[in-house]
Amino acid sequence: MGQLFQGKLEVQEGSLKGQAVEFMFNPSEYSISKSNTWNIPKANKGGNVGPLEFSGGEPRTLQIELFFDTYLSGQGNLRKQANQLFNFMMVDSALKGKNSKMGHPPKCRLIWGRDTKNHFDCYITSCAVKFTMFNQDGQPIRATATLQLKETRDPKQLLPTNPTSLGEPGRRVWVVSEGDRLDWIAYQEYGDAREWRRIAEANRLDNPLDLRPGMTLSIPPQ
Repeated sequence: MGQLFQGKLEVQEGSLKGQAVEFMFNPSEYSISKSNTWNIPKANKGGNVGPLEFSGGEPRTLQIELFFDTYLSGQGNLRKQANQLFNFMMVDSALKGKNSKMGHPPKCRLIWGRDTKNHFDCYITSCAVKFTMFNQDGQPIRATATLQLKETRDPKQLLPTNPTSLGEPGRRVWVVSEGDRLDWIAYQEYGDAREWRRIAEANRLDNPLDLRPGMTLSIPPQ
């Protein structure tokens, strides 16, 4: 096993916003994948393969094994940490869609050690925890958790930072869809609909209601 580094998985929205699970992990063991969807609009009579039509890209999926160990320190409740991971997968009633009364699990951020530039915003799609060592009282003191994380944002929506300008690192973009409102966008980005003014000022919008489908908005960091 390689050298271990500190990292964390932190909730970015909803009633659990700010809660995090810290862990030790081996950065030499993780995998990331992506798939695209191609359809055959009509059969190719007399042929083996019909013409393919691209219908869209799927988000990237990252699979990582987290390592937890309190053997040396004797501190920390591994069951509590494991349960917290599962809590991050539970439906949060505070996160309701604009066209639905149903909630959904919160968006999380995987922070890779000190590398805050290349964090991974995601939803947890699966989690499996394995306890591998116990103390004399039967309490787990070592465990691994295998997580599958699905990316929440197209990497192309991350705006590059120009070091010669006063651009802010981490600034993102939002492509307006039919029915989008600034307060709704602010809630999705910051978890607070009242932050719509921040977006309006960043995009010099005189009329906050003047949003058109296809418009690109710059989302400043919080």
